[in-house]
Amino acid sequence: MRETVKLGAILGLICAIAGASLAIVHGITEDIILARQEAEFQSKLQALLPSAESFEEVELEEGGAYYLGKKGGKTVGAIMEGRAQGYGGPLRLLVALDGDGKVAGIQVVEHGETIGIGTRALEPGFLQQFTGIAHDEQLVVGKNVDIITGATVSSRGVMSSVGNALELYTVHVLKVDPDDDWDLSKVADGVYEGSAQGFADQIRVKVTVQGGRITAVEVVSINDTPEVYPEAVAVVPDRIIERQHWKVDAATGATISSKGIMEAVKAAIPDTSLRFDQIADGTYEGVGQGFGGELKVRVEVADGRVTKVTIVSHNESPYVSDDAIANLPKTIVEEQSVKVDTVSGATYTSKAIIEAVTNALENAPKR
Repeated sequence: MRETVKLGAILGLICAIAGASLAIVHGITEDIILARQEAEFQSKLQALLPSAESFEEVELEEGGAYYLGKKGGKTVGAIMEGRAQGYGGPLRLLVALDGDGKVAGIQVVEHGETIGIGTRALEPGFLQQFTGIAHDEQLVVGKNVDIITGATVSSRGVMSSVGNALELYTVHVLKVDPDDDWDLSKVADGVYEGSAQGFADQIRVKVTVQGGRITAVEVVSINDTPEVYPEAVAVVPDRIIERQHWKVDAATGATISSKGIMEAVKAAIPDTSLRFDQIADGTYEGVGQGFGGELKVRVEVADGRVTKVTIVSHNESPYVSDDAIANLPKTIVEEQSVKVDTVSGATYTSKAIIEAVTNALENAPKR
């Protein structure tokens, strides 16, 4: 009996030592593996954005992250992770954008596509067509994106993933609201005046628009704190011209004056948004560019109201676009406006419907 107890104790001690040894080895090798994976990931980032000396990881509240390429303390580009559904499951791509906001390169992170069929859409020859596309350029099949015959779903998955990355770049890096309806292309050339509340009084500005672009912003009058507002006057107008948008970063230490200038510029630009109550009664058709090409709508107007929006034809992806096709026309009728939210997961289709309705009514006769 004693021998049995002794043998059990020895075996227990051996197992404990072996377990501890395995735990130590696992801890060491796990650190080595993680370090190797991090090094490989950094190599991918460097290959996508060679001009960067280092990368700053920025975590997103909704999950995931993106990476700002830095050189000499300045941002020289960004790498976004685009996600979509491929033929064989989730599809994840790293999409690099250079300092001009154009696609500079793409690398595949995860996919479940069929080898030899769907994976053709992941090869450099297919991915290369996205290089040079601007962050605000809509991806359109047959226009700037070619689909591989026999790998349609995989091709569209890649296209959707790239589109997702471009949207993330616009929202998180450029800080632009995706539903922002600011559109200078419809503003006639001229000099416009506007005002808004500053720290102490109204701030007045003059804004020059030429060829659909803001070419000059002049602060005509400002009575804010003399020690503070000059910095806002010095930097905010230039930032507005550079970005071609009223909403820019405020001057350090002069937030209220900066916001007053921005709001005054916004107030100066005339409202060119579409008004349904100005449209003559009738039935009108318009076309927008969707994920799969042209999307056509028919819009019925009576007594200054849009009474019905019908999707006449489209080539959007089944399931993905269904919610937008079914519900967005109803929303436009209910809101009596094209300023409606896009449908989550069907952004391209939503924007195509809005574009088509806008196109139909902008070309319609006025009441």
